[in-house]
Amino acid sequence: MRLKLNRPIVFIDVQSTGLDPKTARIVRLSTLKVEPGDARSHRRELINPETAIAPGASAVHGITDDDVAGCPTFRSFAGALAGYLDGCDLAGFGIERFGLPLLRAEFARAGREVSFENVVVIDAMTLFHRREPRDFAAAYRRFVGGEQPDDLDGAEASYRVLEGELEQYPDLADDIEGLDRFLHPRDPDAIDPDSRLVWGPDGDVLLNFGRHRGERLSRVAEEAPDYLAWVVGNDEFSDPVRDAVGSALRGETPTRPVEDEPESPGEATA
Repeated sequence: MRLKLNRPIVFIDVQSTGLDPKTARIVRLSTLKVEPGDARSHRRELINPETAIAPGASAVHGITDDDVAGCPTFRSFAGALAGYLDGCDLAGFGIERFGLPLLRAEFARAGREVSFENVVVIDAMTLFHRREPRDFAAAYRRFVGGEQPDDLDGAEASYRVLEGELEQYPDLADDIEGLDRFLHPRDPDAIDPDSRLVWGPDGDVLLNFGRHRGERLSRVAEEAPDYLAWVVGNDEFSDPVRDAVGSALRGETPTRPVEDEPESPGEATA
């Protein structure tokens, strides 16, 4: 092993419910502890995030709500994890931007004070980007060729880069709608971007998080209004969720819009 260690280092990989480390929850945590002398120990845990996994996230890591339904929560082993990480440096791919902030947020939610102030963090992604820049100039060189001319407008340069990407990645859709679906996967039954509220088979709104997961929003509004009041006042929930929940508390449960069916040729009017 070329890597020389004076104390243990833990490589961390997290899979989560979404992309914002402030609000996302961990659904799988993998760690590899490497000791000085190269002794290694590996752990991997599926974690119940106590909230819905966004469809876009499931499309990336393959973990669904059903996969984690019976798994322990982060809170249940936060103490053991804190002890496991104590006295170790940390490493990972993208750990500085996402993995470590997400861990901090999870420990805080679990009521654990875990300090990473004296920890050295080595991010393999940052190292990669230092050696292989991923800025616009690098994208232009790869997908267009050469250096961007000084007199070339940035908007025109961006267009050329996108055209070059489509040429080099022929599996990508070549229409805007297809590219949008690739970049922003959506659950057709989701009411909000995080899929915390979803449409049920009968058109009712269902909660897709917390202890009332799977229950009708209208029923929860009648039987547990304090819980929904907490949702309305919690800025971890998006505006569409809080708006829908607030409406339910006022007795105005949303209904699923009916999509217009395309007219058949015989129904068209002049």
